[in-house]
Amino acid sequence: MPTLTIDVRELPGRLAELMAAGAEVVVTDGPATAKLVPASGDPAPAGKREWRLGLHPGAMVKREDFRDPVDEDAFLRGDL
Repeated sequence: MPTLTIDVRELPGRLAELMAAGAEVVVTDGPATAKLVPASGDPAPAGKREWRLGLHPGAMVKREDFRDPVDEDAFLRGDL
């Protein structure tokens, strides 16, 4: 896969061309640099992200009183 280096001021006029070429693009602006790489596969449609379980074990814990009735007034006040 070719890697091209381009100045940030040239990028807007050539972005479509570079994307069509499927190249990695290193964008420079003085000492700052960024690398644009082709995405692998087709991106998920907007609003349709794939969720995978188990990425953060322990991040969500079921409370002991999970099945108990909820006091609606306390819920609406935000006390739960």
